[in-house]
Amino acid sequence: MADVRMKDIADALGVSVVTVSNALSGKKGVSMQMRERIEETARQMGYNVPGNEKKEQEGVIGVIASERYLAVGSSFYWALYQQVAYAASRKGSMTMLEILSIEKEEKNKMPNLLTEGTISGLIVIGLIPRPYLEKLEKVLEVPMVLLDFKMDGIRCDAILSSNYIGMYKVTRYLIERGHRDIAFVGTIEATENIMDRYYGYQKAMAEADIPLRPEWILRDRDAVTGSSDVRLPERMPTAFACNCDWSAGTLYDLLKENGYEVPEDVSIVSYDNYLYGNDFAEQLTTYNVDMKEMARLAIDKLLDKIKGNDMYQGVRYVDSIIVERGSVKRLVEK
Repeated sequence: MADVRMKDIADALGVSVVTVSNALSGKKGVSMQMRERIEETARQMGYNVPGNEKKEQEGVIGVIASERYLAVGSSFYWALYQQVAYAASRKGSMTMLEILSIEKEEKNKMPNLLTEGTISGLIVIGLIPRPYLEKLEKVLEVPMVLLDFKMDGIRCDAILSSNYIGMYKVTRYLIERGHRDIAFVGTIEATENIMDRYYGYQKAMAEADIPLRPEWILRDRDAVTGSSDVRLPERMPTAFACNCDWSAGTLYDLLKENGYEVPEDVSIVSYDNYLYGNDFAEQLTTYNVDMKEMARLAIDKLLDKIKGNDMYQGVRYVDSIIVERGSVKRLVEK
């Protein structure tokens, strides 16, 4: 069968001729599993498969993120993806980003990145619905790492910021400067990250023997659509602990509209250290999310899996520091 062409192999497997060519020539851009399928099919069809030269296993790393998070706080996730792409490039790999539409999530339609088997591994940035992730885990033929979220019952390595500890730190920061009337801003049921940050706030308040006030646990978004839902309480606290910088920026604009000055009238701390398109970023005291380290760990973990070390290690939390600026008024002297 000397007349077998790459197109014949591609048609037999339902992939492109480029994918077959890359696989048989040992180029990047094809997962190990797909490469093996193509080589085996080629041999069975009588195609002269090249010898076992050293193959580049890292290939292309796929990255998916939901559009619901790119619509809310989009700059943070774009910045996180850029760090992933940079970390991959330093390891000799490249990345391909696919933004999942809400419709695709709801209908459990798998990413286009999977259709031709051109990726060697997958990183999922930001929470996606459980049914979608469960199906993805079943059909995926390459290793996967979760970034900035985890999900109980899904046996997949994950890299997260230290949500609980970070929010505890910034709430303590307020308390140490004399604040006791402190509101939390965040829709607790929206994501596990926000819930963990709420518990960090709660721990700091409990340690200082400050009772929680239900009217000061404020929503910042619709849990389903992600649209903004920040409202000021009837009785104002002296400070707000916001679950993320996007919420802090939204709150700041709302306070300005209602005649409040920060920090003269009310103080704000937050979480992320990434507020895009708002002048308040230069004033906001916030907990820094070490995106560079999180991305590096995710890429290292994924490449390790691609090379065959598929040992499950669970969740890795990345701690960081408070970036102190000028959004907090000290109510007590040092």
